[in-house]
Amino acid sequence: MFVFNQAGEIHYEVRATGILSTQPIEDGVDVDFGTIVHPGVLAAHHQHIFSLRVDPMLDGHDNRLVYSEAHAMPRSSDWNPQGIGYTVKETLVEQSGGYNLDVDANRTFKIQNTSVRNPVNGHPVAYKIMAPPFQKGLADHDSFNYKRAEFSDKNIYAVSYQEGELYAGGLYTNQSRGGTGVRSWAARKDNIVDTDLVVFVQFGINHVPRIEDFPVMPVEIIKVGLKPVNFFTKNPAIDVPPSEQKFNQSVLLSERHKQGTVEGVVSGNAEVCCTSNGNGNGSGHATGNGTH
Repeated sequence: MFVFNQAGEIHYEVRATGILSTQPIEDGVDVDFGTIVHPGVLAAHHQHIFSLRVDPMLDGHDNRLVYSEAHAMPRSSDWNPQGIGYTVKETLVEQSGGYNLDVDANRTFKIQNTSVRNPVNGHPVAYKIMAPPFQKGLADHDSFNYKRAEFSDKNIYAVSYQEGELYAGGLYTNQSRGGTGVRSWAARKDNIVDTDLVVFVQFGINHVPRIEDFPVMPVEIIKVGLKPVNFFTKNPAIDVPPSEQKFNQSVLLSERHKQGTVEGVVSGNAEVCCTSNGNGNGSGHATGNGTH
């Protein structure tokens, strides 16, 4: 599901659910590669890895991929006397290839167009890729699983646009011998600077089954985001007009019937006395034996 919000952000949401794939297991037998979810029923550990193809046209086709990292500033009396500052360094990705996130360095990938500059700070217009980290494919590198799922070993793949290269795992993933997907395309080492760029964003989960996943697992939600960076001149969401309730003319009940508000007072013996504080004329009281 794609969501485009009023802040100019695009979110892609995947919801995973379904019937567990299980196998029989003898009573009293336990294994470390799965979970017994029902007497005699074993659900094996497995991975769900997805690849999102992004073919950007960010103010034109001449786009590039960069990544930024945050690094601590040396302590100094001039700029960093308290030792809490940090700088952000940007690195250009020049060749097609596979690249990984680095959470410890806050490595963030961005798609830029350097020929279009923001009028406020002069920086290139860009969209940053907000992808959750995940454990890469655990299949042995000589297995068909690894050879076929060519996208499963990197967070980001960047390649030059080629006609027909639409699917990260190739056209026929389940029948392939490998060599027809994004890992093979990236091995061309094409120049991808200021050209027609295609980015594949990988994300996923390790599914260690729970008994609560049997027989049908609850929904697991994973999100990928594309957020503008130096694309607008201000927050584009703040121009949303305030609600004036023109559709349903919702007003306070007291205003509609010209009644004052009522305040209740509870005394120590639970006597409640209600008195009108506005334009209303009614008053009353009630007694009881309760405590508070």
